[in-house]
Amino acid sequence: MELHRCRFVDYQPATINALSFTPPTVGATRLAVGRANGDIELWDPRHQYRLEKVIPGGHGQSIESLVWAHQSRVTDTYDTTADELVAEQQALLDQPPRLFSSSLNSYIMEWDAQTLTVKKSVDSNGGAVWCLAVNSDGTRLAAGCEDGCIRLFDISDDQLEYLRSFESQKGRILSIAWSPDDSYIVSGGADSSVRKWKVENGRAMQRMTVDRKNKEPTMVWTVAATQNNTIVSGDSLGNLMFWDSELGTMKQSIKAHGADILSVVVSRDGTLLFSAGVDRKLVVCRRVQNEKNKKNTSKGGHGGWASLGSRRYHWHDIRALALDERPEINAIVSAGKLDTTSVGSLPEMYEPHDFLLKLQLKDDCYITSAALSENAQWIAACDVENVRLFRLEAQNDEWAVKKVRAFDVSLASYLAQHDLALGGHHVVFTPSSDKLIVVTVESKILIIDLSHWEQEQFQILAEFGHHHHVVQHRKVPQTVINIAVSEDGQWLATNDDQNNTFVYSLDNLKRHFVLPRSLTLQTTLSFNPFRPNELLIAYADNTFRIFDIEHKRQTHWSKRHDDQAGSRLTTFRDAIRGAAYNPAEQDKVVLYGSTFLAQIDLSSNKSKTTQKRKADEPAPRNSSQKLEVALTTTFQHILGCDFLADNSMVLVERRKESLLEQLPPSFYFSSFNK
Repeated sequence: MELHRCRFVDYQPATINALSFTPPTVGATRLAVGRANGDIELWDPRHQYRLEKVIPGGHGQSIESLVWAHQSRVTDTYDTTADELVAEQQALLDQPPRLFSSSLNSYIMEWDAQTLTVKKSVDSNGGAVWCLAVNSDGTRLAAGCEDGCIRLFDISDDQLEYLRSFESQKGRILSIAWSPDDSYIVSGGADSSVRKWKVENGRAMQRMTVDRKNKEPTMVWTVAATQNNTIVSGDSLGNLMFWDSELGTMKQSIKAHGADILSVVVSRDGTLLFSAGVDRKLVVCRRVQNEKNKKNTSKGGHGGWASLGSRRYHWHDIRALALDERPEINAIVSAGKLDTTSVGSLPEMYEPHDFLLKLQLKDDCYITSAALSENAQWIAACDVENVRLFRLEAQNDEWAVKKVRAFDVSLASYLAQHDLALGGHHVVFTPSSDKLIVVTVESKILIIDLSHWEQEQFQILAEFGHHHHVVQHRKVPQTVINIAVSEDGQWLATNDDQNNTFVYSLDNLKRHFVLPRSLTLQTTLSFNPFRPNELLIAYADNTFRIFDIEHKRQTHWSKRHDDQAGSRLTTFRDAIRGAAYNPAEQDKVVLYGSTFLAQIDLSSNKSKTTQKRKADEPAPRNSSQKLEVALTTTFQHILGCDFLADNSMVLVERRKESLLEQLPPSFYFSSFNK
């Protein structure tokens, strides 16, 4: 087989600045990841941490802090009976969690995790918001600002309203945390101080000063409040310091790191602590139960914490930690620096690629989807604010690009008439290039006719709104994750974050088939180009099924290989990301993930060991056959895979070495104590 390995794609992940698990009161756990480019990723911890969706950022919108909130207490109990109170409490718990973020501008954002857009925003009026913290019952949000002031916001009952400002201090607020019982707030600043604040009046109750070096201020990058009246701080000198929250005195100090401590998290019972920072170490400390018989390093003489050890899992800074103690998760997650620097030299290639066209959009939002038509005459692109269409024409060995403004007018008019937003999550062309499929931010699917473009007519042929569910008598969108069109242009398949999969007929423009809803989340949809009625669906546990769309059932091959629990594919941590089909071997499919390629034989022939049975002999109860997989892990960090022609595969890679070459130097450690 001829293989084209493309390594010139300059993909560089952005720094992770913030991590946050949903509160324990939320049924379906999610991990939010905030990046320096403004993106917020939502991960499902089940099935090896599956990336579910991405809330797109924008230029200059680095995420500095990220928190979930889930209200668990009824605030208005006036004239409410006990039964009504229980009902209202359960109604609150049934609501989805809310996601808040802050950046280097002065705004606090609340995000809609379904439409992937801003739901609410409020100006802190204090400059950059460096840190956020939510109280235990999800009713108050505290923000630490550039001007040295903590501001409190009311987020109960779906609000986001300013309440009060605390007393101002010198220097910015770098870190903030609520006490376990919400009785006070603790903050760390750029003035070498840790402060304890009274929530009711916003006044400082205690001020604790950390160590300084060469009379330079020490940055208190992270703080936490634990059980047993203990406040923990991590600073730029690498010190973990434990304070008595009532007296404001230091109980213990541990030189845990060789450089800045950037994040500290503590277990709910206050017995286990994790810290990480610039020196790449993840340090674990445990509270000593029997202090009299335990040797400690306390400056005050009454130690309470002992270091259990450390490990280095990262190449660079660890900027964020998140802890989830639920039995089904039970994990500590760490993430950190992965900065983009100047582009290095391209790897050597036998045939250099030719640069054809660059289309730079002026929008501030990042592109959520882009597509090139099969006839190479159309380019479509969308973000959460706009959907754009461009016409391509070849002129003297060069490409001319013209924006189709009539399309903008037609689409905007239709969306306004149907009370829909202008942005989109997905755009895809049909293979005939005469239709454009747009998935709006409200998960409405639009089929747009392009065949009369010369008359500047762009008719909306159909609108599908099946990716919605009714909550309290109103329709709520479910985010469309995957979308695929069959090679003959007859079928359209879509899948959402609640695992609903619909197949539409593009001939009669109606819903044709609702696929069985699996308990395991899906990762990809793919139509077989040589058997357009066959739809392959891969799941997060690296199993897959193939459905006959025409007859609305699973194929015979798929039924025989329904039990895939023991296949080699299920041993990989990274999920199936896509499928490719070789024109020379139409009975085979290549499934790929980030670190593997797997070839599956889809021929209908039974295995050689299968014996013929007599006509009157009953069929065996278990007729499932073992899935045979030809697998390779030679290629790493695969971004895409497809076939150009018979036995000619193109593979887009981003090698780990290429990523590391563009990173700045990591923290230096001297060897052999020199």
